Order: sequence, then C-alpha cells, then structure tokens
Amino acid sequence: MKRLKKMASANEVTKRRWAIRICLEKNYDETCAALMADRLESLLDYMQYGYAVVAHRRQDGGFRLVRATLLPYEHAFGRKYDIGRVTGAVVYWDVDRQAWSSFQVENFLEWKPII
Repeated sequence: MKRLKKMASANEVTKRRWAIRICLEKNYDETCAALMADRLESLLDYMQYGYAVVAHRRQDGGFRLVRATLLPYEHAFGRKYDIGRVTGAVVYWDVDRQAWSSFQVENFLEWKPII
C-alpha cells in the first residue's frame, strides 16, 4: 500500500513539473497546463501497452501527427519505462519511420488510441 502511494505522489510531482514548464514556455494558464499534463500522463500510460496517434508541434513550429508506442522501450533501453524520468522531452517509437523520436513536453497537443 505504501509503495502505491509513493508512486502516485511521484507521478503528481512529475505532472506538476510538466504543468509549470508548459506555463512558462507557452504562457498558458495553470488550469490549461494541468489538463495538458493529465493528457500527457494518460498518453504515456497507454503507449506502454498499445499504439496511439499523437499530435504535437515540432521545434521549428511545424505540425506532426504520428503513430507512436512505447512497446519496444524495455528491449531497446534495458529498463522499464518510468514517467518520472520524463523532464523535457517525450521519447516514443515512431511506427511509420520505425525509429525512436521525441517531442518537447510543452509541444504536446492531443492523442487518441489506435484500436
């Protein structure tokens, strides 16, 4: 039971850190940034077990819509995926390019599961 509480609080700290970064980089209000952080957390939880369509902005301002997953993460990096390690960039496996790619936390827009 204690372990579960500790993990939940660590995820809350991580989400709060993302929200602060989003507020600073995009000048969004705290409510909007918190919603974006919640959506990002749900995306990362889902991609560990499935495929998703992810919309995000590129560093140059361009728009990207990708099919992404984290299924090969453990095999490629030799450890389990840890949301707490995501500080600035979200790493994902780009299904179409068959390569690892990433986007900045503040550039995340939206996602939908692929069924």
